[in-house]
Amino acid sequence: MDQSKKNITLLVLLGMLVLSSIVLGLTDETSINTIEDKEIFSIQDTSKVDLISIKSKTESIQLKKVERQWILNEQYKTEQNIIKVLLSILKDVEVVRRVPKNQAEDISNHIVDNGFLIEISGNGKLIHSLYASGNDNKTVSYMMSLDLNDPMIVKIPGYESYVAGIFEIPVNDWRDRLLLSTNWRSLQNLQIDYTEYPEFNVNIKFEFDFLNVEGITNLDTARMMSFIDEFNYLQTDRYLEKGQYERYDSLFQTPSTVTLSIEDINSKNSKTIYFFPLLSEDPMMLGYVKEDEQMVLFEANRIQSLFAVKDDFEAKPEEQGLNNH
Repeated sequence: MDQSKKNITLLVLLGMLVLSSIVLGLTDETSINTIEDKEIFSIQDTSKVDLISIKSKTESIQLKKVERQWILNEQYKTEQNIIKVLLSILKDVEVVRRVPKNQAEDISNHIVDNGFLIEISGNGKLIHSLYASGNDNKTVSYMMSLDLNDPMIVKIPGYESYVAGIFEIPVNDWRDRLLLSTNWRSLQNLQIDYTEYPEFNVNIKFEFDFLNVEGITNLDTARMMSFIDEFNYLQTDRYLEKGQYERYDSLFQTPSTVTLSIEDINSKNSKTIYFFPLLSEDPMMLGYVKEDEQMVLFEANRIQSLFAVKDDFEAKPEEQGLNNH
């Protein structure tokens, strides 16, 4: 065989080897991408799920469905929108691929050490259990079966979202943020006290057959009713635990500046909330719900808009003139 034929033969063999390597590589990377394998971590019928446990080395979260209402750690109502997102993720999550073999052991250890053990049950039976975690940059999400040291990269089809983030939500952020809900039909008393400026205090009280603002003779009824509507769905932006943030713990030891007291026919909507001074360059205002013994945070601009003063409810002369025509 002359040299030119040898060269052609070698090129053909080399091409076959390269092609084989590519095929083997693709097969190894994409074998997990069969329809069956893509859904190994997903739960197609989430309507059967009534108990979800999320455990890490620092926190334990139990979400339990009781008569169509999800309860957090057998104590608090949950934020229903977050539950909907969680169930959607559990249903739609798909495997993208296995992690590279040379990284599998390190990633597996990372998942066990820093990730979350997820257990999902329905009607008293375990439906699924798995580990979930993300990389340090929170850009890649992993899932792994409990009995297999085989971590996989997962995603939600059509979304560039960080799937593992749903499991990283702190326990208090699963809670329903509604503090109280009152309206003119059920409100008995609404009082705002200003510690340093008592002359601006507001007291809206049910008397005889309607609500009135104490000390106001020419009441702007429309303004009063609009103000009460603001408390129809009063939410906190975040719950806090003592020791979570030193700056708020220190602030909590200082006197409050505003006190909001609401008395409602429904006792669960009767609350006293203390508000504390704003911290420099902090967009949040610290509050404390007395009945719940709970520190909370409010977006300052939002909550301060509810700090009315007595004169706000005094009908202006021009308004009185309009009302007389």
